[in-house]
Amino acid sequence: MKNPLIFLFLVCCSFFISCSSKVETDSGQSSDALEIIKVDLSEAREGKLSEFFEPEIEYIWLKDDSGNGLIGRDIPRIFFHEDRIYVLEIFGCKCIQIFDRSGKYLNKIISYGEGPGEYLDFDDAIIRNDEIMLIGVFPSKLMWFSLEGKFLREQKVTDQFGAVVFSDLEKRYYFYSSAFAENEFFISSVNDSFKDTIKAIPFDPELYYGMYSDRSNLQTSNGRVYLSRPFQDTIYYADQGKFIPKLVFDFGKYGQNQDEVKRIDEDLEPLDLMNFLNNRAKFYISTIWYIAESQLYARMSYEKESYNIFFTRDDQKPHVIKGEFVNDLNESLHISSFYHQFSNGKTGSTIPGKELFKFLQKKKAELGQEGFEEYVKGKGKNFAQVAFAAKDSENPVLIVYTVKK
Repeated sequence: MKNPLIFLFLVCCSFFISCSSKVETDSGQSSDALEIIKVDLSEAREGKLSEFFEPEIEYIWLKDDSGNGLIGRDIPRIFFHEDRIYVLEIFGCKCIQIFDRSGKYLNKIISYGEGPGEYLDFDDAIIRNDEIMLIGVFPSKLMWFSLEGKFLREQKVTDQFGAVVFSDLEKRYYFYSSAFAENEFFISSVNDSFKDTIKAIPFDPELYYGMYSDRSNLQTSNGRVYLSRPFQDTIYYADQGKFIPKLVFDFGKYGQNQDEVKRIDEDLEPLDLMNFLNNRAKFYISTIWYIAESQLYARMSYEKESYNIFFTRDDQKPHVIKGEFVNDLNESLHISSFYHQFSNGKTGSTIPGKELFKFLQKKKAELGQEGFEEYVKGKGKNFAQVAFAAKDSENPVLIVYTVKK
């Protein structure tokens, strides 16, 4: 390993990465091997979707019949559960819209107000035991609704949580909240009965955390919980409330120096910091990532240029992809990032129906009438059907890719 700081960091993790109300000192180190992801820009290349995803691309137009409409690009969270799709409209109606898997609108969960059983805002949600739990609620509380949207109960909390996941392996909830001072923790974990509280990941004044949303910091794969945070280089997995390093990015000379970002954050105005991050910053983990049994994906930037970094876990090989992916699966629109993790093994993005139809029109101009007719009967059939149906809609079309196993 060329970067000695990574080694030092991992050694330190054994001593202070996890703390609890039980004063736990054991790091809980797993026998699982640490996975090192070496990022070398000299190896950046063009990428094809077929390298990382199964052949079938699913297109789902969310047809909202309520009259309120959906904002096509600004949906922070969409997830699948059984035969339904749940859309968290945190910035719009402050509700959760519910669709079937074909995209037909079914219902919404909304309880806006200041009284019992109501909220003024919320940040995230999770489905467990056929109930939807809202977190990050203001005023601070947890709220439970039925899958049909009926309010069930609520519980006041002292922390303002920004993300939540449940570990099927451990039967524990993991809540993420922002921490700003020493003796504060980023993680609170409880068992299935909301007891046995464990605090983990203490605030470290030597690190820079930025002001990104907490929503994507915790993710699950095959029942296991994983943690990643912006501006860091390590992804951890949870084991009974403790967090153990699992995947480490070795950025080498391409990594962003934390001290530089901290100094800029302290000395410059917010717009100047944003300009630095958008145009001059080097590699660091961002909020766009997912993990599966077969691969890890992260979207990153290096001095204005964007890269998609895949790590195939079976052969422990990194793939640095520059720019958009070539869509060799159905030759429709190319994609530059995978923003949504819809469920385990399902990832993708959204696009307004009108915009999707423009890509279909462009495809027709490229192929000519005869070639286009052949295309929409063959590999472009699903793409064309949904694009035609949603051609006048601002509502989003979900573009869903299945991760290769």
